[in-house]
Amino acid sequence: MKKLGLAILFLCLTLFFTGGVGETFGLADRPELPLTEEQMKPYEKISFSVKNLKKVQRGMTQVQVLELLGKPIKIKKEHRRHNRWTVHYYYPESHVVNFKDGLVVGKE
Repeated sequence: MKKLGLAILFLCLTLFFTGGVGETFGLADRPELPLTEEQMKPYEKISFSVKNLKKVQRGMTQVQVLELLGKPIKIKKEHRRHNRWTVHYYYPESHVVNFKDGLVVGKE
């Protein structure tokens, strides 16, 4: 009986962390890791503008920001507990877009 309980617990945890149950709670929508340099290559030719920076809003994804502002001149990635990430995109004129778990949380 004890083995059956452990098996059920393992199955539930596996489903939750692989997206089976996580999708129900909106966890599957969030990227697990920050974008790589390779993933940012298509956005290298997009020029930064303050006008487009004003369009950046809280909750936008990294790709949505890259489509507006292009590839940042510097990226700082900080790994947090529980596989969470904070990422800072640095743009010309000391502008910064801050992400937490793949979504914009602020800009400077």
